[in-house]
Amino acid sequence: MLLARLIAFTFLLCCFPVLGANPFFAMDTGITGEPVKVAETLDALGYDGLGGSGYQVTPVKDELAKRAMRLWNVYLTLDFAPGKSALTPELKKLIEDLRGHDTALWIGIHKVTGGEAAAIAGLREIADQAAPAGVKVSLYPHTGQWLERFPEAARLAGTVDRKNVGATFNLCHWLKVEGDVDPIPVIKREVARLQFVTINGADGGDTKAMGWDRLIQPLGQGTYDTAGFVRRLQEDAKWNGPVGLQAYGVKGDRQENLSRSMAAWREMNDLLDGKILCGYQGWFRCGEDGSNNGWHHYAVNGKFEPGSSAIEMWPDMSELGPGERHATAFRHADGSVAEVFSSVHPDTTRRHFSWMREYGIDGVFLQRFATSTRDPRSRGAMDQVLAHVRDSAKAEGREWALMYDLTGLKTEDFPRVMEDWQQLKVGSDPAYLHHRRKPLVSLWGLGFNDRPPSLPEWEKLIRFFKSEGFSVMLGVPCYWRTLERDSIHDAKLHELIAMADIVSPWAVGRFGTPQDAAARKKDLLEPDLAWCRERGVDYFPVIFPGFSWQNLEKSRGREAKFEAIPRLGGKFLWSQAIAARQAGARSLYVAMFDEMDEGTAIFKTSTNPPVGDSRFIAEPGLKSDHYLWLTGEIGKMLRGKIPVTEGLPAR
Repeated sequence: MLLARLIAFTFLLCCFPVLGANPFFAMDTGITGEPVKVAETLDALGYDGLGGSGYQVTPVKDELAKRAMRLWNVYLTLDFAPGKSALTPELKKLIEDLRGHDTALWIGIHKVTGGEAAAIAGLREIADQAAPAGVKVSLYPHTGQWLERFPEAARLAGTVDRKNVGATFNLCHWLKVEGDVDPIPVIKREVARLQFVTINGADGGDTKAMGWDRLIQPLGQGTYDTAGFVRRLQEDAKWNGPVGLQAYGVKGDRQENLSRSMAAWREMNDLLDGKILCGYQGWFRCGEDGSNNGWHHYAVNGKFEPGSSAIEMWPDMSELGPGERHATAFRHADGSVAEVFSSVHPDTTRRHFSWMREYGIDGVFLQRFATSTRDPRSRGAMDQVLAHVRDSAKAEGREWALMYDLTGLKTEDFPRVMEDWQQLKVGSDPAYLHHRRKPLVSLWGLGFNDRPPSLPEWEKLIRFFKSEGFSVMLGVPCYWRTLERDSIHDAKLHELIAMADIVSPWAVGRFGTPQDAAARKKDLLEPDLAWCRERGVDYFPVIFPGFSWQNLEKSRGREAKFEAIPRLGGKFLWSQAIAARQAGARSLYVAMFDEMDEGTAIFKTSTNPPVGDSRFIAEPGLKSDHYLWLTGEIGKMLRGKIPVTEGLPAR
């Protein structure tokens, strides 16, 4: 059966459509003030820009541009009359001010004398002036004005017959003018002319008789199913263009309203935006833990003793129960026995997820190594860890997703991943991570130049998971976009990445100082994000706290510098997070939660590690939970709860 399905996938010649993220901007009906403050607030909360109004827009336009955001449109209410030019000096200047910024004039038509012909002539005059400047014209239907119905706005845009002229759909005005009737069929019919959609929370029912206090509420409030409208807008009408937040007349603190509306937008779209997620290896085993894997990922050639260690950090065991502790041959400075944990113990996994909840970490990508899935001993232990992760995530209110690591997988063995997946069938439990309303699976290792490229096999794998109804995240080289350094030099790589829903470039070890991290903003992050936005692919940067693998390399007969990439008390990790956020990233992948082998773990590690022939990282003066706390602070920064500052937050 599986073979037949795989053969069928081979004949799928058309690419799966990638429904990109709708840009989400705030209208200035919900935020006012000095341009710098407006831009800072919207940037911190995660909006993609502003829908403005009036003729004096240059200051806010420029402040938005500094933060890689846009002024999406400028609202104007105009009247048209025969023989009267629509191009006033103010409007001409506004068009020039918007030149080259891909902004639209949002035109509400208040009054027309002389019949529709006057409006058509005036709109053509404006459109012809705006087109050379790259400015669009979007007709804005507004209750009580000459143009108040969306179907009429779309029809009028077609009659004007200019490529830069289209229409906006406003949910609140639709409910007021048309009533609580399904707008999606009309939107589908007119989607070719659609340029913007505006939404808000609202009540359903006899909406024509309602006041604006019920028709315009913060997103996520009211009885009208705005989330359902957005879902059908994307899935049925295939609209992935910009969506604006209407907030006219909404009472209360404006920043809090914007924050709640953004949270509702992310929830209704199942976005990773605002989330801080970690990689979770779960690969540590102990000699007497029942896995029959020995001291897996602790030992060197079967020995775990001073001088023979595969780990570079020592876990903080102070909170673990008696059943979670495994004695070792290592000793602390006071002579006491040093203990470690096993990843197959359910209480230990639960404890890790409890820490995630306590410190505000949203969840993990559980690593599953494809080369180990056919070995019964390795697979059995991996399945145990998976079950514990699933149960712990549910119990602690965290999320998890599966990440297949294809490192070391031979080209002919790629079907092994699909076979393993058919046996697991994960993704349906309530704690499983979703992206754009689909469960998410990650495939790591595409395009690295240290392994066979296997690009046809990768394509089949991507198509397989798409056909299973999953969103797909690809783990790719740091220099995937330019096809340099750690990447293969094959343009086919870009085709495969464009098929995915998320791309996550691997950054561990690619740079080593806060200054390097800051330089990545313009050299890598901003161009990467621009590439992804053009193709509707989401971008998920990797950050890491530091790097060291002296013990691990010694086991391979090689020398390596201890603490090759210093942690600097968290400054290195924070600098990466700031650079990514300033570049426009909305979510981050922290490598890793429990990776002690290469010194990238952020979970609780001992400030009093064993002494002797093996060295272990310890930063005097820091608490064992320092990096858990800092990772949680990075999450707060992504969600706009704390400011984006160069210096570390105070604890």
